[in-house]
Amino acid sequence: MLRFLAYLAYLFGFYLLVGLLFWAGHPFILLQPTTLPAAFRYSFSQPFQELTFKPTAGVQLNALWFRAVSQPRQGMVLFFHGNRDNLTRWGREYSTRFTKRGYDVIMYDYRTYGKSTGPRSEAALHDDASYLYGFVTTQCPEDSVVVYGYSLGTGMASRVAANHRPRLLILEAPYANIPTLLHTHAPIYPYEWLTRYKFRTDSCFRHIHCPIQLFHGSSDGVVPYANSRLLLQAPTTSSKVALTTIPKGAHRGLDTFRLYQERLNDLLTKR
Repeated sequence: MLRFLAYLAYLFGFYLLVGLLFWAGHPFILLQPTTLPAAFRYSFSQPFQELTFKPTAGVQLNALWFRAVSQPRQGMVLFFHGNRDNLTRWGREYSTRFTKRGYDVIMYDYRTYGKSTGPRSEAALHDDASYLYGFVTTQCPEDSVVVYGYSLGTGMASRVAANHRPRLLILEAPYANIPTLLHTHAPIYPYEWLTRYKFRTDSCFRHIHCPIQLFHGSSDGVVPYANSRLLLQAPTTSSKVALTTIPKGAHRGLDTFRLYQERLNDLLTKR
């Protein structure tokens, strides 16, 4: 009996230790930036302009502005990227999806990603997102602005749409919130208490008035498809919330599916 109790105490101690390590280290799991030297020069196959924003003292946000290829310009897309790499990847993978459909694209690196600098927190990331949205609306009427978030970026994109009035919100591989996302992978910890980054996409929905389009692959192993099903059930003031399921789609590469391309065409064509 004593040996059994000692074994349980060992397991409980191990459980607590792993939980403590997760609390301390989860920002490094969630946010995995790749930095770039300040002198780095971007190179893309289409026209672009590099921008630098300084929303507050000690903060620098590096951004790219890709111009629409087809004319006339339909509007602007503010793009929020995923949790890894930097604009060298995201500019290559995402810009042409919009520029070939008549939209300019503004995308930027979060603090500590690429050339962007500054102390990082969830509140700071949301503040930066709102700041960039403000810039976009100085360049384009708000009713022609599309907010697009991928994976990690869906949390910031949703908060922006909740606090403003864009024409459309598009979320690719979205999560309900970070504690729920973690629970779908390993339901053994009270992640609500252990995570400092929450990104409550589901809570934002109740304040969003524009149409919301979700794209999710049914075989997504990073952000399980169940997250989009949960978002469909979230209370919202939006008159239209739609989920396009990509059968056998994974976390990346949804643009290789015809269904995604056709639906994106429908969304970005003004009527």
